[in-house]
Amino acid sequence: MIRTDFLPSCGYAICQDPAEFPFTTDSVFLGNFPHVVTKARALELGCGTGAVSLLLAARGAAEVTGVDINPRMAELLNRSAALNGLSRTVRAEVLDIRDIKGWCATESFDLVAANPPYRHSGSGRERKVGAIACHEKTAVLEDFFRAAAYALRSRGRFALVQLPDRFMESLELAARFRLQPKRLQWVHSAVDKPAWVFLAEFVKNGSYGLTVLPPLFLYDAGGNLTDQARRAMGETPGVEVPAAEAPREEERHA
Repeated sequence: MIRTDFLPSCGYAICQDPAEFPFTTDSVFLGNFPHVVTKARALELGCGTGAVSLLLAARGAAEVTGVDINPRMAELLNRSAALNGLSRTVRAEVLDIRDIKGWCATESFDLVAANPPYRHSGSGRERKVGAIACHEKTAVLEDFFRAAAYALRSRGRFALVQLPDRFMESLELAARFRLQPKRLQWVHSAVDKPAWVFLAEFVKNGSYGLTVLPPLFLYDAGGNLTDQARRAMGETPGVEVPAAEAPREEERHA
């Protein structure tokens, strides 16, 4: 069974299968986080249902390719692209990102984005739905950095969302693959809560110079989305846009 939800800010329809892991708030933040150059060729590694790919297209990327090892996810993203009249702009392909060298030439993309599995395989309680999306069943974090570095042109950008637990690991991998951190933002569920993810943007072969953005707070004291969070999602505060009934971000990390 397929259900149709809607992405915040752009209102694009997105096809989701309840038997597979749906997109969550962190993907919406990621899709709106990186700089998108004019006529950008963008790649989403481990695209899932393709929320990030669709948001990058909405923000002006000329060509977006989402790849996922799960054929069902690729099918859903291609359905969503067709539903929104984006088949010439957005497409999905089945790919194990560890095989990227046999799939595309190096330095083929201006922008790579990834919302990789957050937890090591076997860590914590693994869910039946979305186990590959949440735990490193097929590819590990190093594989995402390696694939991004291979696919990006020099001075191209790699956008990532990950857990604070894996921040230092991410920096070590970035240094190994010549991906210089340029922008960083910590995301908190509320002002009195520790950060639950971070958003980072790296530049291939970039120079030193990191901008740390103000912390992003998701909910106010009343449990409502803050205006800051709405802007980070690409919305204009006070203007209602249909949004998906996606799980709150904490559900992904349980």
